[in-house]
Amino acid sequence: MILNELKRVITSKKFIIVIFIGLLIASISVYIDIKQYIFFNYDAPDIQTPELQEKAKIMVENGLNKYSVFFSSFLMSIVTMPILSVLPFGLSYIEDKEYGIIKQIDMRINHRKYILSKLLVNGIAGGLAIIIPTIILSILIFTFLKGNITSFYGYGKIGGPFAKLLTENFGIYIMMHMFINFILGFAYANIGLAISAFIKNKIAIILSPFLFWILGSMFCSILNIYNYSPSSISQFYRSADMTVSNIFVEIIVIIVLFSTLFISKTKKGDIYEK
Repeated sequence: MILNELKRVITSKKFIIVIFIGLLIASISVYIDIKQYIFFNYDAPDIQTPELQEKAKIMVENGLNKYSVFFSSFLMSIVTMPILSVLPFGLSYIEDKEYGIIKQIDMRINHRKYILSKLLVNGIAGGLAIIIPTIILSILIFTFLKGNITSFYGYGKIGGPFAKLLTENFGIYIMMHMFINFILGFAYANIGLAISAFIKNKIAIILSPFLFWILGSMFCSILNIYNYSPSSISQFYRSADMTVSNIFVEIIVIIVLFSTLFISKTKKGDIYEK
């Protein structure tokens, strides 16, 4: 059931639209960051000496460095990630209830299997919705742009707990970065699914992961535990103090907490008595 459901989700128009939106957001982030270099005016009167022209050329080359551009693609997506992750499948449970599909499914398979498959498929779809646009854009960036890691502005500074890995093996770093973004998408998608077991307002369900992101970040800021702030975890690569345990403890807590809430609220009795 899980594979069939996942196949149905990732081949749906909704999923493709979400991927397109994610790709568009990442592309806009890149454009905003590099437009000053793309349209740099070498004819400006205040840089007309050979030395200043050379400095300007180096500045533009560094600004268009493929490693710099790669990280600029996350500027907006760290904010939109919670919403994008819930869009592919986060409303599936409440829609199944609305159309009476759950009762039909319960006649064919175990109810517990249905609930667990919802959690897994929703999480996987949410994770894929986050990383597929990044994968597509990364392929384009590293195919058409130039630059080396040593001239990257964040060399030795960007990467968070994986800063050393970034400088020594960028390919492995990318895979780790994608994996973390995938499980973040998985976690935020399950927030929306869990909330759908308690309320019927679809807009509120879609916005719930984003509200968690904002309120959780504010709460952690008040308590001065910035490394557990959802906003900090979303941009782990920018924090020199971030640890691997900070990242995974936060994500595991979100997944376990909201999966438990969903399972506890979706028992047969709770569904059929409504």
